[in-house]
Amino acid sequence: MAHPIDHDNAEALASMLRLVAQRVEPDDDVVLIDTLDGYLTALACGPVHADPLQAMDALFGEDWAVVLDEQDATERFMEALHQRWTEIGDALAPELLERDREQMQLMPLITVFDEAAKAELVSQGVMLFEESGMPPEEGVLWVQGFLRAVHDLEQDWRRFAPESSLCHELDSMLLGITAVVMPPGEELDRYLDQAYEPDDAVDSSILLDDALFCVQDLKLFWQRPETRQLLS
Repeated sequence: MAHPIDHDNAEALASMLRLVAQRVEPDDDVVLIDTLDGYLTALACGPVHADPLQAMDALFGEDWAVVLDEQDATERFMEALHQRWTEIGDALAPELLERDREQMQLMPLITVFDEAAKAELVSQGVMLFEESGMPPEEGVLWVQGFLRAVHDLEQDWRRFAPESSLCHELDSMLLGITAVVMPPGEELDRYLDQAYEPDDAVDSSILLDDALFCVQDLKLFWQRPETRQLLS
């Protein structure tokens, strides 16, 4: 059973985050709760000590709190953000993961783009959906947020010799996460051929589940003596 989350808190966090998203520049990528949650999870499972505010600064710039201050919502947002940060940390507790590596503990915050959700995002000026356009596949925004954090902290994540066994192990787990955002084509086909049996029925939900297991494995990977970075 996945580690429980407070759904009311998640809804409140998503709602306040949409206030921030309304103020982004027109050419900037839209950041929903999925992207933030993926970024937070990468911080929580990565090689260095982190703080959830790093995710907000990285995704929205250092002035993200201005719009929340205007709505007198900053304190409530901070409480919701830190509660979600604690939930992620609890789900990725090494002793919990070690107890049963086959048990899914993570429960990511992922938007289901049904008609009601799309209408709400449009009405709030957060996203525009063209008539012929398709919303992102489930989990894509979450994985994009996770991978963005890995990229932003590349010097910390990529500190092994390129041909070392640790580097190959890390690359394998990151590839399992990246598969969620791979478009149909040769790269995805090659990954599927290598990672699954020919008779396996692999769809986007399977890729997402396996990506989450890779995230849990990454947490344990960074806890090993040969990989752990102790910070003062």
